[in-house]
Amino acid sequence: MQRSELEAQFVDGCRRLAEKGFLNDACDSVSARIPGTPEMMLATGLKEWRDVGHAAIRTQSFTSAESIAALHGSIYLERPDAGAIVISRSGGARLLAKGGGYLPPCFDEQVRHLGRMEAAIGEEYPSRVRIRKAFGTGANAVLLSERLLCIGMTCERVVFNTELFEKCARAYVIASASGIRVGVIPGWVRLIAIRRLLKDERKAAASYLNGQFPESIVGY
Repeated sequence: MQRSELEAQFVDGCRRLAEKGFLNDACDSVSARIPGTPEMMLATGLKEWRDVGHAAIRTQSFTSAESIAALHGSIYLERPDAGAIVISRSGGARLLAKGGGYLPPCFDEQVRHLGRMEAAIGEEYPSRVRIRKAFGTGANAVLLSERLLCIGMTCERVVFNTELFEKCARAYVIASASGIRVGVIPGWVRLIAIRRLLKDERKAAASYLNGQFPESIVGY
């Protein structure tokens, strides 16, 4: 894939996320790894994400000292399989944060694609040690205060993962509010699902190490 194709895919992903209501203010941010380099495309500081274009994209190093770029960069350094990252103050993230910030493993596809979710991180710019703890098990989502931080192996995948988290978070909050005990996926099912997720992530990491894009996984 050429740089121009990656930029087009990146812009398309940002617009799709905005249309779905996941990008709402200037504090939200989206990035994408540039294969074969220690750099990423980054978009942040936008008030109207629906109008995002190529002019909004910045190229940043993984070791940038700028706060938001440093956060995205630390995730790419910790997770060589990560191809794109979204930080979003979505409705589901806000609702879940008010209920404690933790999403139990309640849904099959949640476990298969988002993995084990850690408890919410209270700070918006966590240290690399906190990042390692949150994502070291191959997980792809965590709350930073009231914002969702979501990882995907590609731009396309991070859009699906963000939407999946939103659906699961809202369903869990509604179910919890009913007062009925919310069940979780059996341990053996979670084990199988997470093993498959880790296998996909290892393949993606190997592809990026070779300067290539991993195979796209578009469905659930």
